[in-house]
Amino acid sequence: KADQSINRAEAIKMILTTTGLCPKNLETPPPENTEESPVEALFADTPIDSWYYKYLSIAKEKGLISGYWDGNFYPESTINLAETLKIYFEALNNNYAGIDLSGTTQTLFDDTPQDSWFSKYTSYAGEKGIINIYQTNTVSPNQEMTRGYLSEIIYRYIKSLEGYNFGKATFYFGITGKNNDYYDQNMLTTAHKTLPKGTIVEVTNLTNGKSVKVKVTDRGPYGPGRVLDLSKIAFSQIASVSTGIVSVQYKIVE
Repeated sequence: KADQSINRAEAIKMILTTTGLCPKNLETPPPENTEESPVEALFADTPIDSWYYKYLSIAKEKGLISGYWDGNFYPESTINLAETLKIYFEALNNNYAGIDLSGTTQTLFDDTPQDSWFSKYTSYAGEKGIINIYQTNTVSPNQEMTRGYLSEIIYRYIKSLEGYNFGKATFYFGITGKNNDYYDQNMLTTAHKTLPKGTIVEVTNLTNGKSVKVKVTDRGPYGPGRVLDLSKIAFSQIASVSTGIVSVQYKIVE
């Protein structure tokens, strides 16, 4: 049920288990509430016998969550993208991932003002390519998260540690390259903004798992979220040309 919304309690569990802050099968009985040893509630709306109490307890202890002004946490409310990124990156840092968020306001989007509380999180995620960047140069920080999207963010971050990059790939036509280099749409080549020409990268379509190896021979693309301009023959090996644009992961292989 990848398209199903994910609530705040479910998101906390996924984040804690995938960042190593708690085991996947956390077998901890609820605290015993007695007159002699009364248990202080985490939040007004999180009963100690709920399945998520133990996860919220760890998250609160680690400083990842603090609840709302009214004393509630609203565990069954859907979590949004901005909240998810904050909790996820802070959880990673809590487990010594060493994510530096201090200088990550260079990648700003049209819907993430620099003075917003979440801009450093969306900026870092955008630089890493672990969130979807839309053609309007937006990331929709207030969008409600789904189980699939949270899983994809976690997957992309883990793969980024292995040298993978993410974004959108397109294909382009031309007789010569954008810098007057010879271009042949029947050769396995690509344009990239910064990689040295001659670099070989392996590109994988995240929709169907098909891959192709291409050589960087040109510069581009420059649209929001776009990372590679593939030759027509290269694009056709991982997707139908009529698709025009696909989500990919890519890695330098030579």
